[in-house]
Amino acid sequence: MPRSPLTLHSEAYSASGNLAADGYLKLLGAPSIDLVQTVVREAVQNSCDAALSDGGAEVHFRIRPLAPEQLDVLRATVLAERPHEQIAAGSLEAFLSSANPHVLEICDFGTAGLAGPTRADLATSDTEPTDFVDFLRNVGSRRSTVHGGGTYGYGKTSLYLASRCSAIVVDSQTTHAGQPERRVIAAQLGSAFIADDSDQVRRRFTGRHWWGRPSGENEHVDPIEGEDAASLAEALGFPERSPERSGTSIMILDPRFIEEDRERAVELIEEALLWFFWPRLLEGTPEGRRMRFRIFVGNEERPLPRPEDFPPLDLFARAMKGLRADPPAGEVVRSLRPQRVLGRLNIVRGLRADRVAPAGRDGSLFPERSAAIAVMRPVELVVRYYSGTQIADDRFEWGGVFVASDDNTVEEAFAKAEPPAHDDWQFEALADKTARSIVRIALNRIRTAALEFANPVSAPPPDGAAGPSLAGVAGLFGRALEGEGQGAGPRRPGPAGGGGRRGPSVTRPTFARLEQGEAGPVGVFELVVRGDGPAFALYLDPLLVMDGGTASETASATRPTIVRIVDEHGDELGLGEPILLGDRRGRFEVSVAMPADCAVTVIARIGPEEAK
Repeated sequence: MPRSPLTLHSEAYSASGNLAADGYLKLLGAPSIDLVQTVVREAVQNSCDAALSDGGAEVHFRIRPLAPEQLDVLRATVLAERPHEQIAAGSLEAFLSSANPHVLEICDFGTAGLAGPTRADLATSDTEPTDFVDFLRNVGSRRSTVHGGGTYGYGKTSLYLASRCSAIVVDSQTTHAGQPERRVIAAQLGSAFIADDSDQVRRRFTGRHWWGRPSGENEHVDPIEGEDAASLAEALGFPERSPERSGTSIMILDPRFIEEDRERAVELIEEALLWFFWPRLLEGTPEGRRMRFRIFVGNEERPLPRPEDFPPLDLFARAMKGLRADPPAGEVVRSLRPQRVLGRLNIVRGLRADRVAPAGRDGSLFPERSAAIAVMRPVELVVRYYSGTQIADDRFEWGGVFVASDDNTVEEAFAKAEPPAHDDWQFEALADKTARSIVRIALNRIRTAALEFANPVSAPPPDGAAGPSLAGVAGLFGRALEGEGQGAGPRRPGPAGGGGRRGPSVTRPTFARLEQGEAGPVGVFELVVRGDGPAFALYLDPLLVMDGGTASETASATRPTIVRIVDEHGDELGLGEPILLGDRRGRFEVSVAMPADCAVTVIARIGPEEAK
């Protein structure tokens, strides 16, 4: 029996305004990885959040050509009505009339599907899911999954960006009001345009389009549902569904990367699944959280290697196994004020093994030698890798894992620090001082561990020239702190430190750690400012300590320089002389850049702001 064509609904601007599709497509920003890998990452994270168990699900990726009869259904039934905007309509026509139309399908099983109401304007109870409207209607919905890996937020834009015609078809076996529901709908993101509406009134349109069945008020379209949806999905070649095989299939029309190099696209998918989701593929992952991935090119399945057997993921797998052990391996990362566990870090080293496909090609995510720490939230999806210092002996490599604490305050801080693409932790943009401090302190420890793990044996500089390691500088600090070194250089005048018991005071700066700066080693010192009174200033003197003598014996000595001052909330202070504190109190970190063959000390004094 012939099917009735779906109805096109193009979103008109409301009187109070809307977001244009052009702007919607830009919301993803500039992810640090390839578009294909961004698509994979976004889709799998959302499948994890929608999993019926504790994050475990099966996800299929299938690249396939459309059979002639499937293309006919797409042309005559799903997309029979085309948008008025010429570019959107033209790109659809180019795909539907091409000689070899391909699609990329991403299908998950064992998930809740796109559940909940299909209208975005109706209020729901706190317990009712809103996945359908969050994915297909709304933009930037708030994070609703506790300790989730991602949400149907801005990252879903990548699905449209991956299509040359910015269009997808969605099939979901889900539930609504406690009953099984099958839903099929198509959507496209074009460009804003002007056209006559159904009442011949000249209107402005956002460029967002949906194909479905008309609503009662003809103000939007709803998905095709029930048996009609199941029949249409089968005609399009979607995988079989039933209430026992729930989940969502997303068909990306005319994917950008297929005609250019299909094999390359398959490798990118394989790489992204391994690089970002290996923790969920390990043998020791609890069954309820374990992911299962299958990749198909047409009807041919491409098996995915085990992370435990795939260098360098074998090192990260060992580090993760240590963190999951009882008692766990590695070290606890803490903040001191307030005392709080931020997460746990474990690093392992091993012999470097030869790379196998999909690693080893030009531009691969997998390095030739591993020296990095993978960071993740408790959901155990890799956010990013922090590179560190290579082991000097090129027969060896190392890998580490940091997992943030599952404490709600800590986990939420890291979640808020993630950009739309979920590919970084950016504490600088956090408005909440507690959250900013949590992420900043953890990242400082992670970066330091990445730089220090290979020491005292350090890799030579890239140009092959000999250069000192941070471990050598650390030895100089040891002698300086024992009083063997003598500070040198001119002293700036300033008021005496300390102050009365009730007045302002500053503790003696204590050496905290070494970091590798852009131009050489950086010593980080901690000090505490206390006391009441009017606004006052901090006077800092970074002093040089030479290895084997004083600066006066070395005419070429370079003065150390204060490059950064940060308060306990992560806010940076200005670098004027003196440092104007105003009413700031508490713990401060002072970073001092220095020559590679020296150590430094810092003298701190307190005085009124007007003192010179």
